[in-house]
Amino acid sequence: MKFRRLIYTSQAVEPFNKRKLLDLMHESRSYNAIDSITGLLMHREGFFLQVFEGEPSVIENLLNRILNDTRHTKIEVVQDCPAINRLFSNWTMGCLDFDEPELSLLPGIRTDLSDPIIVQELISKLPEISNFLLHK
Repeated sequence: MKFRRLIYTSQAVEPFNKRKLLDLMHESRSYNAIDSITGLLMHREGFFLQVFEGEPSVIENLLNRILNDTRHTKIEVVQDCPAINRLFSNWTMGCLDFDEPELSLLPGIRTDLSDPIIVQELISKLPEISNFLLHK
């Protein structure tokens, strides 16, 4: 096993506005760059889906921090598996936010998933996230 990929969902304890999301993304990107973690963060109506990829022990430490983070609840690991390649190799933390269209003006944030090609690309890379993309 070269890498470990972990996907989880959670629910914010309190509303996550634009400022909080930007702070979280900035914080995540800083730490992830140091630890060589790549991934994706999705936010929709107070629910999060996050994908992490990295060295197994680093991902284990990150998972423990997430499980102890009081900003969210109902944490459910969707997938935890070895990975030979990274799916998000150029993203210290890509971010998709469905609630704040203005955020799409910032680098690394996408809010519009109306293009079915983009949705299908994400689903083909990670079929486990299709429920979040299509039904939440």
